[in-house]
Amino acid sequence: MTQPGMFRIWLSASAGLLLALAILAQGGQVFAAPGAWRDPATGFAIGGYDPVAYFTQNSAILGQEGVEHRWRGAIWQFASSGNRDAFAKHPEIYAPGFAGYDARSLAKGLTVQGSPEFWALFDGKVYFFQDASSLRKWQRDPQGMTAAAQINWTALARDLPGTSER
Repeated sequence: MTQPGMFRIWLSASAGLLLALAILAQGGQVFAAPGAWRDPATGFAIGGYDPVAYFTQNSAILGQEGVEHRWRGAIWQFASSGNRDAFAKHPEIYAPGFAGYDARSLAKGLTVQGSPEFWALFDGKVYFFQDASSLRKWQRDPQGMTAAAQINWTALARDLPGTSER
């Protein structure tokens, strides 16, 4: 093999390695998904609801003014400073799946903002739905619908209006 041929092989291998490292540095994703939809008037993520309360109190609870944390370009509100501190340490755990968009609609290839009042915990993640009907339909096959939503989310999440950036 000639020297120019070896150089091309080395160059291709180096480019591939750099791409793999860039993807790993972003948590294995080619792009950063938004943290959550936010209210355009207030800037509050998920309408000002406390994302930790779904896990700790099994309830949709509005956060309090002043008990806040900024993450991915949005202000998140919390019912207590303990919830705020838990979120600040591990926001990816508590942020809603699919940035708070309706998981059932995403499974069908549609982007519909979910309501923090219609929600379900599944596989360690909270998911929102536009209404009670959407939630009930998702509950018939949560694993299948969540998998379908995940496939669609990869393409749909890139340019969603009202989501927060990193």
